[in-house]
Amino acid sequence: MHILIFPVGFILWYLAYEAKPIINDEVTHYWEEKNKNKRNKLFNIINESF
Repeated sequence: MHILIFPVGFILWYLAYEAKPIINDEVTHYWEEKNKNKRNKLFNIINESF
């Protein structure tokens, strides 16, 4: 039974590795800008409170 675990695990790992998402620079840039805007808003709120 243990002999089958490693090949099945390797096959599942390979399938998961092949299914990893492709990084799209435009989408990544959009999310970075969105997160940067959120951080700036929070930073401004914190600065105004002090």
